[in-house]
Amino acid sequence: MKNIVIGTAGHIDHGKTTLVRNLTGTDTDTLPEEKKRGMTINLGFTYLTLESGKKVGLVDVPGHEKFIKNMVSGVSGIDFMILVVAADDGVMPQTREHFNVIRLLGVKRGVVVVTKSDLVSTERVAKVRNEIKKEFEGSFIDQCEILEVNSLDLKSYEPLKKLLNKEIEKIKDKNEEKEHFRLHIDRVFNVKGFGTIVTGTSMGSLIYEGDILTLLPQMKYVRVKGIQNHGVAVASLKPGNRCALNLGGVEVKDIKRGDILGTPETLVISDRIDVNLHILNGKKKIKNNHRIRLHLGTTEVMGRIKLFGKDDLPSGNENLAQLVLETPLVGLPGDIGIVRNYSPMDTIGSVKIVNMKGKKVKRKNSEYIDSLTNLLNGSSYNKIENWIIKNSEFFPPIKDIVVATGDETTEKVVSNLVENKKIFCLKELEPKRYLHINHLIKIEREISLFLGDYHEKNPLKPGANKAEIMNKYFFKNLKVKNFNELFDLIEKRGNIKVNESTVKLPDFKIRLDKKQKKIKDIILIKYKEQGFKPPKYSELETLVEDKKALHEIHSFLIERGLLIPLDKDFCFMKGFFNEGEKRIKEKSKETGKITLGETREILETSRKFALAFLEKLDSLGITKRIEDYRVILTSS
Repeated sequence: MKNIVIGTAGHIDHGKTTLVRNLTGTDTDTLPEEKKRGMTINLGFTYLTLESGKKVGLVDVPGHEKFIKNMVSGVSGIDFMILVVAADDGVMPQTREHFNVIRLLGVKRGVVVVTKSDLVSTERVAKVRNEIKKEFEGSFIDQCEILEVNSLDLKSYEPLKKLLNKEIEKIKDKNEEKEHFRLHIDRVFNVKGFGTIVTGTSMGSLIYEGDILTLLPQMKYVRVKGIQNHGVAVASLKPGNRCALNLGGVEVKDIKRGDILGTPETLVISDRIDVNLHILNGKKKIKNNHRIRLHLGTTEVMGRIKLFGKDDLPSGNENLAQLVLETPLVGLPGDIGIVRNYSPMDTIGSVKIVNMKGKKVKRKNSEYIDSLTNLLNGSSYNKIENWIIKNSEFFPPIKDIVVATGDETTEKVVSNLVENKKIFCLKELEPKRYLHINHLIKIEREISLFLGDYHEKNPLKPGANKAEIMNKYFFKNLKVKNFNELFDLIEKRGNIKVNESTVKLPDFKIRLDKKQKKIKDIILIKYKEQGFKPPKYSELETLVEDKKALHEIHSFLIERGLLIPLDKDFCFMKGFFNEGEKRIKEKSKETGKITLGETREILETSRKFALAFLEKLDSLGITKRIEDYRVILTSS
């Protein structure tokens, strides 16, 4: 069965609530103030039982201009409209505005019901019917039937019931199963013994008892303790249905109409959103910086319109714009909102969200406008690829791409882009992250330029430190394993060479000039001469005039592993160090341990050098000190 919601629309006191009561047997005026004033203030919800026995939701919305935001809240989830026009009044201002809201939100099916036909003449009813046809000529009302009802004669409602049964069967289910759940809250109250209850029309995906959802904009996790659909408890519910959810983890005072429930980490909160703005025919042109009221789902926020590329927008036209909001809004690309003047409060048009994370840019920024045009009009493939191109520096996970583009084919398109090597996937860690080939090439060029400069300034260094390049060129929130994947991708393209801790250009080699070679020989000869009694660094400084060159060559020999530093003052030549390690291991085989004195003897050196040697072996995990002796930890 399709999940359909019917909504009423019409001017105040035109008989919407009476019509709903006669159709369903339920009085949707539930508040004492509504009873007293004789008009619907809040949204009223009930259901209509079809001939098949199936139930469809029915929303009775307020008609008074002061309560128009409640009307928008109710209509945001409906599939079929009952436009109510009283025979004595005919088409009135709120009739027109309600219809505009309904049309802007994409409702394309309905029926017009002329009420109070018993209070006027047959001629008057005929005149009202003609007025309706003329008023809404060119809209989907042209294809809608116009029926008459008499509140004193319940039989007059039979043709309407039959039409609703027939028309609802024709409606295609627009609520196909999607990946994520969403609910715009239109009522919240407490039920003794149950706790917090919220109602709304479910969207997106199935909702299950026990699901964990996020309440926005509070960013609070809540649990679904129970679900009701038309008063019946259910374990799960398909999208497109009216539902009441019993929530755990939150109190009534912490929720209000306009809040949203959604699958965690699937919705975006922003106070600057990019939209495609459409202005209704017959409205005054909108100027840049015009203050508006935006209605999205059950939310109303104030803001200003920033027109891209234009200073004003005439009626009947559309244009890309940015809404700078006074309070953050929760939504997704593709959402449709109603735009009303701040004052006087009349409906002037609609918006379709293009980008929830708008950037503060100049209104005539052609590059930014082009990117929004692509998001609005581009194919799924181009739209998704272009978004990844512009956001690759953040290495977005798939959920961010889905949320930003609002496209249900995202995962399929991303897989295709990976297969065609247009984008790359960093899959070592969850969540998987993506970047476009363009960004990979950009990083590669920047690193290559950096390395060229680095090698020129540091000709004796084997390469730049990998960690330094990570911090300089990559999004800081990436993990080390993802960095290594990135370096692998760049290295495979053949333009850099990556070692365990350094990065260099592939053709770079350390080449010493004659002066440097001479200094190198002086250093190594001195270390070789003194063997297990190596020179202090200060002693080397007496042998070479160019102190800077001495430091560079000495550091180079340490980096190449030809000198093994024991502490800040002493080094051993690699050959002597290896020989010393060998002697210590051989000596320890006699007793299973070796002392400082024994080390001094076998190395034929001073106590100072013997101690420094043993401490170096300790730091390398080759020996371990126990009291006044060492034991061998490794046989390597």
